[in-house]
Amino acid sequence: MIALYNDDNIKVMSDMYDKGILINLVYCDFIYENLDFRWVDYATRILCPDGIIIFQTDWHSVTELDQYLKESINADLAFVNHLVWKNEWGNHPKNRFHQCYDDILIYCRGTNWKFYSDRIQVPKATAKTNLNPSGRETKTATAWIDDICLTTTSKERIKKNDGHLVKWQKPMRLMDRLLFPFTDEGDLILEPFGGTFSACRWAKENNRNAIGIEYDKTIFELAKRRINMPDPEEKEDKSSDDWRVNETYRGKDSILWYDSDGEQHSRAKEESDGA
Repeated sequence: MIALYNDDNIKVMSDMYDKGILINLVYCDFIYENLDFRWVDYATRILCPDGIIIFQTDWHSVTELDQYLKESINADLAFVNHLVWKNEWGNHPKNRFHQCYDDILIYCRGTNWKFYSDRIQVPKATAKTNLNPSGRETKTATAWIDDICLTTTSKERIKKNDGHLVKWQKPMRLMDRLLFPFTDEGDLILEPFGGTFSACRWAKENNRNAIGIEYDKTIFELAKRRINMPDPEEKEDKSSDDWRVNETYRGKDSILWYDSDGEQHSRAKEESDGA
């Protein structure tokens, strides 16, 4: 089940806490320049024991976020990883290094998190050489991510009605790298800064449940349609390890969304109303 909310994330997460809803993994791709971290407290308190929370940011706020987490009342958060994702956009200042990368901080509410390294195997540079005595052709991906990119010409990019690209969109292959090793089928993922709902789209295609929240009405409508779209880069061989689709998640009743007034909608209901 995928539930999408066009609402304030603190309001929705507070309601989830009151209802006793617990999340297996929270993916927070927030506005990097925003140093108001009040939402962190709401996101972490609905994490289940040993649940994972992923923060994606950059140099604008990574230091401040790290300090906030250290001083947070949620003292049971354990540090797991600090990843760096190299990307290809951003300004090119003349008097300093080009800062084209995202910082990805991963924490756990506990110390017994699950991690499936077999799901994030990448080719070994020394495969089929004398420097590879083990004979293995793959290795577990490192914390430096430079083999995944999303350009302005990528087929999966989402455009606004005026033809401009939606900012902040993250590629599905990055979702593979971040979400596969920490989740099982049936787990519940929360995306409190939905944007184009990359994590929710990923959950839909990989037998996970998800809750997505996006405040901007225009972006929400674009992202809602994206959840229902077929993948433009769909592979022919769906049996491969990096392509797992459960057709039940494509059913008409699998997508729910909520207006800011709390009214529930579904794809099946809207199709019926339009008949």
